[in-house]
Amino acid sequence: MYSNTDDLSYGKRSEQSSSFACKPVSACLASNAVDRDISTCMRTEYIGLHSTYKTVWWYVNLGDVYSVYSIRVLFRTYEKQYEKRQKGRFAGFSLYLSNTANKQEGHLCYKDGPQLPPLDFATTCYGHGSYVIFYNERLDGTVYPTGYEKLIITELCEVVVKG
Repeated sequence: MYSNTDDLSYGKRSEQSSSFACKPVSACLASNAVDRDISTCMRTEYIGLHSTYKTVWWYVNLGDVYSVYSIRVLFRTYEKQYEKRQKGRFAGFSLYLSNTANKQEGHLCYKDGPQLPPLDFATTCYGHGSYVIFYNERLDGTVYPTGYEKLIITELCEVVVKG
């Protein structure tokens, strides 16, 4: 399904803000999002309403500074009846390109909203960097657009950075 030509993220080191208590633990690792196996996904703890976590991040370290031109994110899909819920979980996410693991030191490539995103998402992102960072939040007291889930789990099955 994937070509490794210009694929800057395949097999690279990745980290995430928290991990869901999966059994086995390997079922939720950050590295699952860059293994090119869409049946494996990273999975974080819940964020949002009644959760101690309010933000979530995941990043891939490309290992060097590269010229990046696109990012593709495949979110976890479930049966058709859960598609809107899944889109609502990812709604509002951001993608950053940075030379460090800190999104504030990079530049914003994409900010989702207010419509719900597709579960197979791609965007152009022109710039130079060594980290691609996925970020989302569900903050107390914030009014989110219709369709946004208030308590979310992040499940990224593949992140493909081309450059």
